[in-house]
Amino acid sequence: MFVKNYRPGGEFASVFLMINSIHVHHLNGGDMRSFSILLVMFFALALAACGGRGVSESDAVNLITQEDILKDVQVLSADDMAGRAPGTEGGEKAAAYIADRFKAVGLAPVNGSYFQPVRMVGMKKIAENSTFSLRHSSGELGYTSDSTLTYWSSSQKEIVDIQDAPLVFVGYGVEAPEHAWDDFKGAEVAGKVLLFLNNDPPVTENGVELFKGQARTYYGRWTYKFEQAMKHGAAGAIMIHTTPSASYGFNVVQHSGAEEHFALDLPNSGYQVDLLGWIDQPTAERIAQAMNTTLDGMFALAASRDFKPVDTGYRVTTHLETVIRKVETKNVIAMIEGSDPELKEQVIVFSAHYDHLGVNEDLPGEDKIYNGAWDNALGTSCLITLGRAMASLQERPKRSVLFLACAAEESGLLGSQWFVVNPPFALNRMVANFNVDMPQIFGLTSDIAAIGVDMSTLGEDLKAVAQQYTISSADAQAGAMEVVGDPNPNAGSFYRSDQVNFAKAGIPALYLNPGKQYLQPPKVDIDEYHASHYHQVIDEINEAWDLSGCERDMRVFFQTALRVANASEMPRWIPGNEFEEEWKELHGK
Repeated sequence: MFVKNYRPGGEFASVFLMINSIHVHHLNGGDMRSFSILLVMFFALALAACGGRGVSESDAVNLITQEDILKDVQVLSADDMAGRAPGTEGGEKAAAYIADRFKAVGLAPVNGSYFQPVRMVGMKKIAENSTFSLRHSSGELGYTSDSTLTYWSSSQKEIVDIQDAPLVFVGYGVEAPEHAWDDFKGAEVAGKVLLFLNNDPPVTENGVELFKGQARTYYGRWTYKFEQAMKHGAAGAIMIHTTPSASYGFNVVQHSGAEEHFALDLPNSGYQVDLLGWIDQPTAERIAQAMNTTLDGMFALAASRDFKPVDTGYRVTTHLETVIRKVETKNVIAMIEGSDPELKEQVIVFSAHYDHLGVNEDLPGEDKIYNGAWDNALGTSCLITLGRAMASLQERPKRSVLFLACAAEESGLLGSQWFVVNPPFALNRMVANFNVDMPQIFGLTSDIAAIGVDMSTLGEDLKAVAQQYTISSADAQAGAMEVVGDPNPNAGSFYRSDQVNFAKAGIPALYLNPGKQYLQPPKVDIDEYHASHYHQVIDEINEAWDLSGCERDMRVFFQTALRVANASEMPRWIPGNEFEEEWKELHGK
């Protein structure tokens, strides 16, 4: 039985080492009777570790610990992983490590492999050979490249030249037929450079918020704006950044022009536009001034049904040279087959992206590595720990469970998009997605946040599990854990991580987020921490971290997934949800 169930590098290996150490003790004069008793105990442990016996659900839950989670974070966020960028040695090293860990905890490969190749096109601007200017009759607009304005090309062309293209303000650039909303009004914008506001139109009619109010819709995502530019044949698209409209500071995007950008190596993949860019708020104010208004005035103008595109009076000239390369990275996949003869054909997918931003040698200072400890070495570590807990179960779940470590999320959710476009088995077999991205690092909370909780029946499953957890603290009465939705709805978080690619395909999805009702005050100001660490080189493990909340949240997520995996009915979207029709089409309803 040992030989049959032995897993190199797994729990059995560590138990075997302990047995071996006892054997050495015996040879050095240890008590024979004590040795025999201990040997029997360790053989029993080895059997359980091999999966020959397995453990109960409650014991599996207890295998999810902050200590184990932290160990994998330390490895994945170390400098020798070089920021885990796709198509780099660091990215390959991270993928290999995750595959080894999947194997070690008892997860099986999918179709004979732990890897799914992801083919991409990489595009990096040659900064020293590229130029950009914005001219007005009143003069040229000054800027500092990758500080107040950043630009690049996603056209997949080596050379782009644009000469005196009109810069046209298109407001939010939204075309929403369900609301009879059209920011273009038939205007001819082909060959022009479009200037967009971030977010959705903040419009209320007859007491109804057309675009969900503070909760950002996909119309409010910058990706939608770039897609609109491509759809209308525009020469370019420039986003106006403000922190309130973006939900993050300009520091998050200001180096975009210096970074390598990616698209899937598929026909018409992504948004292929000659010129893309971002400008900061002061630069946008100067454009507004030339239009005889203010930036606030531009926001007000765009918040009307009567809005029509406006020529800003500026003309764009640019010469862009770009290095184009074919890049291959990897999704890392593993699974546990379900126990029910019929339901095992249905698959629950846990996902977390493992990539980050790599290395930028042009950054000031000594630190050039984007370690991405919180984003998302932590989420990937949680994925491994969840896999270990699931593999340890004596009674396997009825449905199969797949674990997907996504590549190239930071490049535009490309790894999960590739997985959905090229699934390892029929897409309609996938019935739910649980995504982990930047989970809790600041301690225990009395709430758990799940983005998408009100969108599908998965939310009810999460609430049912959360009711089993009692929260108590010295200054609060004990009670059940509270389940809340998006704690920052303006960020449009449901559309910003890998779960959205599953949702677009019709698969109900939940995205776990940190709660905010802390039982003990966090060691830092959380908003300031996020602003200073998100997509910055200082995103590393530090003294502010307290993974007790992460441990608890992952236990809840694990039990929720197990509940879904053993349910008689598959999950579905709430009637009227934007993804309901895709679900019906997927399942022939």
